[in-house]
Amino acid sequence: MIGRIKYAILRRIFNLYVSSFDGSKYKNDPNYNLDLINDCFMNRKSQTIDFNIFERICRSYNMAKDVQERANSVYQVGNEWVPIYKRYMGDIMRVLNECDFQSMELIYNNFMREPCSVGLHGIGGYERMTKNYFSGNISTPNARIYIKDVVNRYNIWNAELGNSHNIDSLKGPLLGNTYGHFVDGIFVEGGSYYNHYYATKISQLLKDKKRSSVLELGGGFGNMAYYLMQESNNVTYFDFDLPENFALTAFYLLSSFPDKKIALYGEVDLENDNLTNYDLILMPNFEIDKVRTNSIDLVFNSYSLAEMPPNTIKNYINIINRISNNYIYHLNHTKYSTMSADDFPINLDKFELMNRTEALWNKAINFSMDEFEFLYKARN
Repeated sequence: MIGRIKYAILRRIFNLYVSSFDGSKYKNDPNYNLDLINDCFMNRKSQTIDFNIFERICRSYNMAKDVQERANSVYQVGNEWVPIYKRYMGDIMRVLNECDFQSMELIYNNFMREPCSVGLHGIGGYERMTKNYFSGNISTPNARIYIKDVVNRYNIWNAELGNSHNIDSLKGPLLGNTYGHFVDGIFVEGGSYYNHYYATKISQLLKDKKRSSVLELGGGFGNMAYYLMQESNNVTYFDFDLPENFALTAFYLLSSFPDKKIALYGEVDLENDNLTNYDLILMPNFEIDKVRTNSIDLVFNSYSLAEMPPNTIKNYINIINRISNNYIYHLNHTKYSTMSADDFPINLDKFELMNRTEALWNKAINFSMDEFEFLYKARN
C-alpha cells in the first residue's frame, strides 16, 4: 500500500514536471519546437535489399543457435530478457530460422518500429512507443516527455563534446525506419547523443595506440559501433550478444559499412586467425570464452550486465578481467539490478577504479535513476 502511494506521488510530480515544459517559447527553435514532433516520427523506412547480407546473417545465426542449445546456462536467455523473448522475438526467430529473405527485408528495414528491437531503444516498451509515438497521433503530454528527454540528452552531449564536435558528427545511416529530432535543421537519430558520446570517449582513451581492439558486451543494434568506426580508423571492434541481437547488429553494420572488413560467426576463428585484419567481428555471446587473454584494449558494456542473473554477471566479469589489458568501461545500475554495479567482481589487483560518475542520460524522465559510469584502468 505504501509502495502504491509513493508511486502515485512520484507519478504526480513527474506529470507536473513534464507539463511545465512550454514548447511555445521555443517556437522558432527547431531544437525544441513541439510543433515539429510529428516530423520526428515520420516514416523513414530504409530500402536495404541485399540478399547476400541476409544470407550471411541467416547462415551465421543458425550456426549460433545450434551451438547455443548446448552452451552453458550463463549464455542462455535469462532474467529481464526472458519475457522479451517470449513476447516479442517469435517472428524474427522464425524468419531467421527459415532464411525468409523477403520477410527479413521488411522487418529489418523497419526494425526501430518492430518487436525485434525491443529493449534496445526508445522510451518505455514496444507498445508504448507504438501507441504514443509511431501511431501518428502524438499527444501534447507525450510530445513534452519526448522533448524533455531529447533536450536533456542534447545538453549532456553538448557540454561534453560540443567544443570538439559539431552536430554533423551525429548524422547516422538512417536505417530501420529511425526516429529522432532536429537540431539546426539537421535530423539527429534517436540514441545518437548517448552512443556518439561513448564512442568518442573510447576513441579518446585509445588515441595513442597505433592499432586498438574494443570489445562490447551487448552492442544493441550497433549504433555505438557505427560512431566508433566514424571516430577511429585503427580499431578492431568485437560485439558479443544473444544470437537474435547480433543478427540485427550485423544487418545494421553490414548495411552501413559495405567497404569495411566485417566477420560474422562462422567466418573467423577467434583463437587462431589474425583478428587485426578485420574492422568488425560480430559474435554470439558464448564465443567470448575463446577471446585470448590480455588481447583487448578496452571492454565496454552499457546496462546489459545489470539485466543479468548474478551468476551470469560473475561469469562475464571474470572473462573481462582475463581478456582486458588496459581498460574496463561500463555503465550500469547500482540499486535496481540483481547485483549492484559497485559489487561487480572486478579484479582490483589488476585494475584500479579511475572514475565513478553518475550518468544522467535518463534523468529527465526517471527521477529515481541510479546509473553510473565506471572506468577501470590496468595498474601496469
